[in-house]
Amino acid sequence: MKTINEIWDIYRTCWNETNSVQRAEKLQKILTDDFEYKDPNFEVVGYAQLSDYMKQFQEQFEDASFITTYINTHHNRCLVNWNMVNDNNEVLSSGSSFVLYENDKLKQITGFFKES
Repeated sequence: MKTINEIWDIYRTCWNETNSVQRAEKLQKILTDDFEYKDPNFEVVGYAQLSDYMKQFQEQFEDASFITTYINTHHNRCLVNWNMVNDNNEVLSSGSSFVLYENDKLKQITGFFKES
């Protein structure tokens, strides 16, 4: 059984996984079948749509990655604070994600950050 920190770390690294097959395989292992993702710019359902959105992100923000700065969890929910950084670890953007998880998988993620 993975902890939410371990699951979140896999999710976080998927934003940088350029191999679409590997990214989709990782997401499928950590997301529920009815997974939903929402942020100020986009909404997706399921791991395939999220994987496609991650590819679009990579094309728009080449060499950006995410660093988790804080996780607070209770009752199958967590609040995650994060920074999007460039190759020099300079903060490009900060945000928070509200997460609902069940049975060791992410069920819903709502991201909060300044709209682009």
